[in-house]
Amino acid sequence: MILDATAGNRTMWKTKNDKDIIYLDIEKKLEIKPTIYTDNTNTPFLPEAFDTIVYDPPHMYGDKSSYYVHPDSKSFKEKWQGYGEIPRYYGGDKYKNQMELIVHIYKAQKEFHRIIKDDGLLWLKWNETCISLNRVLRLFENWFIMLVLPIKSPTQTAGTKKTYWICLKKEKVKVVRTTLL
Repeated sequence: MILDATAGNRTMWKTKNDKDIIYLDIEKKLEIKPTIYTDNTNTPFLPEAFDTIVYDPPHMYGDKSSYYVHPDSKSFKEKWQGYGEIPRYYGGDKYKNQMELIVHIYKAQKEFHRIIKDDGLLWLKWNETCISLNRVLRLFENWFIMLVLPIKSPTQTAGTKKTYWICLKKEKVKVVRTTLL
């Protein structure tokens, strides 16, 4: 089972009707609706429910000009000619500052660690719009970085900002005994 927690990323929605993929998002105004509306920091799923999770979190904060400026395909196409058919929503309006976004990503990775199987993979997409990849990867406790893939396609990057796909494998948490009993 695959969980797609991509914050409205349209490239992931091409297989929307696949019974083995659950799409989640918290944003209710998306033109293409997710399978379930929920916060990816507190999901309704049982522990170890997923083999793979795909996560494309917001890469920015304090954004006042996100999806809501172009709520329909027509106005989006007029503004962003050649950049796709569907308005994109990046979630940058949800976080007032860098710390709010970092806290959200940290909580999300903790939840993903809970709901992914012991041998599961987390695919993280990151763009260095506001925060470096190294800073974000430090948030992923108990994950082994298997692959960092830089993306060169101009349709998947924000101008000169670097975009990456990172494959992380869940590490088992070592239980530390804190009492002698």
